[in-house]
Formats: sequence, C-alpha cells, structure tokens
Amino acid sequence: MLRNKKLITVLLSLICLLAGSYAQGTVNLAERYLNQASDAFEDGDINTAYKRINSSMTISMSEDSIIPANTLVVARQIYKQRLLTLKRKYDEPDFIEVKTNLEKFSPVVNTEITKLVRQIEAMAVQAEKDKAAAKQDEFQNALKSSIEEANESSKAAIEELGTKMIEQQEKSNENVNRYIEQNEKNNKQTQHSFRMLFILILIVVIVVLLVILLIVAIVRAAAKANRQQQQQYVEAFKLLAANQSQTNQIMIGGIAGLYSEDGLKLAGASSWSQTALPEPEETPEEKEELRQLAAKCEDLGAQIDQFTGRKNNSKNVSELVFKIATKLGVRQHDAMVYFCASMVYDAGFLDISEEILQAESLTPEQKAELDKHVEKYESHLQFVPRRYWQVFDDAAKYHHENFDGSGRPEGLKGKDIPDIARIIRVADSFNALSSRRTFRGGTDKESALEILEQQSNLYDSEVIAALKDII
Repeated sequence: MLRNKKLITVLLSLICLLAGSYAQGTVNLAERYLNQASDAFEDGDINTAYKRINSSMTISMSEDSIIPANTLVVARQIYKQRLLTLKRKYDEPDFIEVKTNLEKFSPVVNTEITKLVRQIEAMAVQAEKDKAAAKQDEFQNALKSSIEEANESSKAAIEELGTKMIEQQEKSNENVNRYIEQNEKNNKQTQHSFRMLFILILIVVIVVLLVILLIVAIVRAAAKANRQQQQQYVEAFKLLAANQSQTNQIMIGGIAGLYSEDGLKLAGASSWSQTALPEPEETPEEKEELRQLAAKCEDLGAQIDQFTGRKNNSKNVSELVFKIATKLGVRQHDAMVYFCASMVYDAGFLDISEEILQAESLTPEQKAELDKHVEKYESHLQFVPRRYWQVFDDAAKYHHENFDGSGRPEGLKGKDIPDIARIIRVADSFNALSSRRTFRGGTDKESALEILEQQSNLYDSEVIAALKDII
C-alpha cells in the first residue's frame, strides 16, 4: 500500500514538471518568433518578418488572448511596411490576406494602418476603373481596325470589278467589230451580244451597290454600339422605376410643380403633391437634358463617396429620397430631380481638408471648418441647369436644418425648411444609423427608425411616417 502511494506521488511530480516545461516552451517559442521577426525586419526581409510576427501573435493569443505590448510595437512596424509595399505594387491576394490578419489581430490596427488600408482600397477601385477604360479603348480600336479593313477590302473589290468590267467591255467591242467586219448579215447574233453585254453591266452595277450598302451597314453598326453604351445609365433608371411599381415609369423632363422654370417656388403650391392633373409631356430635348444631368450627378456622387470614405452613401441616400418623395405624393419628374440632387448634396466636402475628414476627433476649429461644407458646394454644381438650380441649392445648403429650428446654417424651422432638405435630413440620418462602417457595427433598420422617432424635434414627422411605410 505504501509503495503504491509513493508511485502515485512520483507520477504526479513528473506530470507537473512536464506541464511547466510545456508552458515555458510555448512562451519561449513566442519570444523566439518575435526575435526572428525583428531580425528579419532589420535585414529588410519583410515577408519573413511578417510570417514570424504572425506566428508569435498566434501563440500569444492561444495562451492568454492578449498580445504583449512589445509584440504589438514590432507588429505595427512590420504591417505598416507590408502595406507600404502593397501600395507601391498592389497584389490583391496579399492585400486580402493582410486585411484578414488585421481582423484576426485587431489590437495591431491604429490610425496609420487604417489610413494605408483605405488608400490601397481606393487605388484598387481606381485600377479597376482604368482597366475598364482600357478595355473600352481596346474595343474601339478593334472596331476601327475592322472598319478600315472592310473599307480596304471594298475598295479592292470595286477596283477589281471595274477592271473586269473594262476588260469585258473591250472584249465585247472586239467581238462586235469582228462580227461586223466578217458578216454584216449576222445582225441577230450581234444584237444578242449587245443584250448580254447590257446584262453584264447591270450585274456589275448591282454588285457595286451591294458593296456600298455593306460599308454603310458596318458604319451604322459601329454607331449603334456607341449609342447603346450611352444608354446604359438610362437603363439603370428604368430598373429603379420597375422596383417601385410594375406600372410606375420614371418620367424625366423639365421641373413643373414645386418649382417653376425660373427656379422659384410657386405660390399656393401644396407641400408635397400638386394636383390630379396629368403631368405635362416633356420634349425630347428636356428628357435628354435630365438624362445627362443624372449621369453627371452619379459621377460626382461617386467622387464625394470616395473622398469622404462613405461607400455607396450617394446611391443609398438618393434611392431612399426618391422612394420617400414618391410615397409622400411628389410628382414623378419632381421626385426624379430630388433623386439627382440627393446624389450631390454633400459636394461641399470636396473643399474640406482630407486630414479633417479622416480625423478620429476634431478640435472646435476643425469642427467649425467641417460645418462650412454647406457653404462650399456652388463651384461643384455649375453643370446644373438653371431650371433645376433651386432644388440643388436647397438640398446642399439646408440638409442640416432641424425641424425645431436648432439646425444650421440658418436655423430654419418647420415648413420653412425646403421639402428636399427635410427629406434628405431623414434619409441621411437613417442611412448613417443603419449602414455598416469599417471597424464599427451599424444599427438595424428597425432600431434606426426608433431612434429617429424618438428625436421628433429634429425631423419632419410626415417624412418619418413615409420612411416607416417603405422599409
């Protein structure tokens, strides 16, 4: 019995000794990987340093879920250099791997690393655009070469046919002369030869006309392809209209209703809808004018989103504004202009320092400068036709006005705030609450709506009610 107790005591001692050795070995292994990473970084071997520091952090987190401070310092230096290398020479798989590891080792992320990630993402987006433009140029060059080759082939065919026609004419003339000289009595055969010659000439003329028609068809096909590319954005609008209602078509034309052609509000007009009378039909010129305006607004909206780091903000807010306006009874073409203005209401941000836009906290002076974006939009909206200017001006200038008069820049109150500005105020706040941001979770749509309803002093209750019906 005593011998068994001694044996058990010895076994327990050995187990404790082995456990302590394993724990110490794991810590030493993490430190060895850290030292190897530091040595590789000093030697300029960023790939090796990157692999070793990841191994060190993985071991540290598996032990106590905490990355030591000295490891974080080395890791941030290595990840910064890794991102700078990707910024100089972009590689998509490597970039995705770095982003995945940053999510895994989130304590490594700081302001500098976040800024580098955003810059590389912006470069990747621009590279895709450049690639698309290069493909378009390649297609146009190929089409041009095809047309030139067709022209050369047609020219050669016409010259060949002309030569054959001349040769046949000369041969026929020789035959006629010979027939006349040899036998003047053979008039019937001579007349037959002339008829054959006429048919041949007619065939040659028909062939020439067919070749010319072929050339014209090729040129028209090229022009049609170009027109189809220009209609792509128009088709996008049709899809948007289809999502609203199977029978609802977006009519784009000159503003009639809330705003007259000189840009002023009509006296006695209803706040949202105008009348049951049918909308006036737009001319083709007016339709084309609004199509071009929408395309320009889309391009400018994309620039604003890229500059401010808010992905798809222009698209999300403008679509929401269109749906709310339609729900409130705004005429279709007025709602369409609201849609265009809502893509560029934050154009003033383009004149704000990028340092202020990316700052995690703002000084009072920086906040005051940021607030001035509602005053700096005019130079970016010069492409807007005069008939639509008042809508765009109201959207850009007054979208931070509050319903109780506590907003900026002029402290307008209630119905004194333009309709477009009241709708954007709700749509913008709802989108900001319900969207997801980098390194920060968003709020679900129902919770976002509850927050807006709780702040009824800031928002128009009619607009919030319309929003509630469409989400």
